[in-house]
Amino acid sequence: MKSRIITISISLFLAVLVFIVLLKGYYRLSKTPQSGEISRPEVSKMENKKESTPFILWPAHPLERIYRDDKPPSDRIGKPIVISCARNEYEGCLFGITANVDLHDVTLTATDLHSSNGIISKENIQVRFVGFIHIRKNTPNTPVNELEKLVPCDIPDPILDVDSMNIPAGETQPCWVLVYVPKGTPPGEYKGRVIVKAKEGNSTIDLIVKVYPIALPDRKHLLITNWFDVERIAKAYNVKLWSEEFWKILEKWIKLMADHGQNVYKISIYTIGAYIDENGSFSFDFSLFDRFVELVLNVGRAERIEISHIAEPKGGWGHEFQFKEFPVVNKTTGKTIMLPGEKVFPYLLSALEKHLDEKGWLNITMIHIGDEPCESNVDSWKRISSLVHQWAPKLKRIDAVETIGLEGYLEVWVPTLHHFDNWYEEYVKAMKEGYEIWFYTCCFPNGLYPNRFLDYPLIKARILHWINYAYGLKGYLHWGLNAWHGDPFGEPYEKLPPGDTHITYPGKKGPLSSLRFEAMRDGIEDYEYLKLLEEEIKKVKEELGDPALKLPFEIRAMELCKRVVPSIVDYIRDPEELMNTRELIVKEIISLRERPLALVLTIPPEYKVVPNGPIVILVKGVCEKGCKVTVNGKAVHVDENGYFSTWTYPDQQNRVVVVISKDSLKKVIVRTFNVRRK
Repeated sequence: MKSRIITISISLFLAVLVFIVLLKGYYRLSKTPQSGEISRPEVSKMENKKESTPFILWPAHPLERIYRDDKPPSDRIGKPIVISCARNEYEGCLFGITANVDLHDVTLTATDLHSSNGIISKENIQVRFVGFIHIRKNTPNTPVNELEKLVPCDIPDPILDVDSMNIPAGETQPCWVLVYVPKGTPPGEYKGRVIVKAKEGNSTIDLIVKVYPIALPDRKHLLITNWFDVERIAKAYNVKLWSEEFWKILEKWIKLMADHGQNVYKISIYTIGAYIDENGSFSFDFSLFDRFVELVLNVGRAERIEISHIAEPKGGWGHEFQFKEFPVVNKTTGKTIMLPGEKVFPYLLSALEKHLDEKGWLNITMIHIGDEPCESNVDSWKRISSLVHQWAPKLKRIDAVETIGLEGYLEVWVPTLHHFDNWYEEYVKAMKEGYEIWFYTCCFPNGLYPNRFLDYPLIKARILHWINYAYGLKGYLHWGLNAWHGDPFGEPYEKLPPGDTHITYPGKKGPLSSLRFEAMRDGIEDYEYLKLLEEEIKKVKEELGDPALKLPFEIRAMELCKRVVPSIVDYIRDPEELMNTRELIVKEIISLRERPLALVLTIPPEYKVVPNGPIVILVKGVCEKGCKVTVNGKAVHVDENGYFSTWTYPDQQNRVVVVISKDSLKKVIVRTFNVRRK
């Protein structure tokens, strides 16, 4: 009996124990977070961290703006700022400071960057706060999905020169990190930190810079001009125009332009002094003009000089062009009088051409006739252009134009981007006839076209110079480096799209860049990446010799460019795609240098959309002698000169895969096609 009682007691005890275990298991299961949820302990840790941390640091993606109301994405907290660039290149990125409490006297500094074989000095790193511009009008005629932010809103843009800043609790402050990699820097991965200090606490965010084994040239291939207003610069710094104080300030502005890829500078024709004696004879003083030219040559690394317009439409845009008046000093009385341009310019332009020739500047100088001739006034513009050519026949003429059919009247044509797009065949014809074609943007174009307005995504400013490469356009012009109205940091001029008037700002001691100006510089540098690829292909062609020299393998750079700009309005909108293509350009430059040397050409080229039906791709190539080649797995005959040619269908991934091998060396070259199946 006693043993039975003991047995029953043990059974009851075990049953209770099992029940308790099952209950605990059920409780744990019910508290297990579902997919995408955060467990309570993790939430508690995050809440405690937020309460104990005065601010959070987090990196932006390339070409991504950070706004005041942005919150740190959970997958970026604790992640480094990562920048990839060539030697002799500037590259930057935003990071955010999200304040959990009111922050006071926040400061920014950076450490040196170290790798296993080198250092990038902190002297080559800028870390600055970014200011905001309030806008109340979006760019007109633009679909909502082409705008980054709807009004009213504050757009981050000016890169400020303030030493410290207060950040209210709950707000995110964007900050800009800019790294310049000197030409002699060994390639590799460099690591350092950005240090953020506030009265409420300190923190750091890691900074990683990946330096490619390529270097950008000092002299850029692309011609860039942003017209700048010297009077606004003088007024911003309260100095007298042409005083020594002014020249010191202007030098800083010229350097900023040069550092951002500008190499064409517009100089007013009114910097030339004109005099008339009692006999009605003219003489000219070029001393002020010469000083300006020497400044942009020495500091601005100028490739070209623009001389400002000598004519204008009387009565406004679209009206008949007439010569501008010109101030002339009467030598007898010392008084300045305004004379009709047609009385002064025959002598001035003739003297100017002779002076430029003597100084060695004639071949780099261009003169504007009148801005934006169109169909309604082009005949009057042509008449004046013909006279200019008669008076100074060796002086090149350049103008922003809104028409076609300017052969014989203009050496450098600069249509707006949308006019180039709409009248493409006419401008291509002019190119083939030897005329130099650029493009410009201003308050137009808008809509689907790229431009550098404040409310447009930053990729639209960067993409402009991929268009330069894609369409063989030798230069870019914009009228508004610093044409601000009123307060440069205030609301944009209401009669123009936001940001059209200026892309720089006046700082305390010199000019300030902007996020848009930085994106534009990146686009200019992207152009140089494409040129580097093109030039590396030419080097390999020369080493391989005939028949490589006879085939246009350089088209590969265009194929990659067209991944980003299939057409002027169908450019990619995703910055990650642009950055991936940029990375691929670098990989192909490096691969070209590796053995076995080989070049591949496909017909049609990779960028062309090919309809299914079936698709037949011709593949031609040249490789080192003694190589074996397969195309999509099929062996191809290689002749004694290294030349091979075949046809193939794209594989299931729409690729043509060419494998070149020699002894133990192997190179794989892939072309991926855009196949249209519907």
